[in-house]
Amino acid sequence: MLWLLVAGTLAAAMDAPAPGDLTSALAREASGDTSGALESVEAVVQAWPNQALPRVEAARLLLKLGGDLDQAEAHLEVAAAAAPENPRVHYLRGLLWEERGQPLRAARSYEQALFYRASYEDARFRVAGLWASLGDWLKAEMHYRLLSRSRPEWVQVRLQLIQAIEQQGRVADTEKELLLLKSEQPTNALVLRHLAEFYERTGRPQLAARVRASLEPPAPSKKMRPLRPSRR
Repeated sequence: MLWLLVAGTLAAAMDAPAPGDLTSALAREASGDTSGALESVEAVVQAWPNQALPRVEAARLLLKLGGDLDQAEAHLEVAAAAAPENPRVHYLRGLLWEERGQPLRAARSYEQALFYRASYEDARFRVAGLWASLGDWLKAEMHYRLLSRSRPEWVQVRLQLIQAIEQQGRVADTEKELLLLKSEQPTNALVLRHLAEFYERTGRPQLAARVRASLEPPAPSKKMRPLRPSRR
């Protein structure tokens, strides 16, 4: 029995890709040679065809380069069979479906990535945008709200959360979120413009004008010239 265990361990070690091979391949991408990196990663795939990580990296590089989508999908199918709970596999599948113009399938893939890693911010950001584009504002709000809680300084996400709320007709909630963001970013011109536009859309031009006035640079102070001594 012992020799079977040893043999199995050796076989597994021989089937696992050498970390140095993949690291060297990806170093070419870091140096700016993405095409060369893909070529090197594909060589690693040829040497260890059943391993998930080289397949994932090959699919990622193909998507980055705008390469063969069928080939990228084939890599991801092998990776998914080898590591079905790997969130990166599902994230890349989402990118693949987006490239193929299938937003609903892409959204489901991103949701699967989040199922396995709830902190996957890239997946959450993309799925929120997809649900918004599909008109499912409630799902978009949920994802943008979770992102805004983990990254409150991310103004773009906060503004998209506000849009998702407004699209549901919740005017009071929209104003509340805008004023909260303004209190945290009082000099952010983008936030102030969004608040002014909101007041204009909701029929409050005076408030809009007041917010827009705060966007104007302050007038330069007038300095009084010193008076010359009187000759009298």
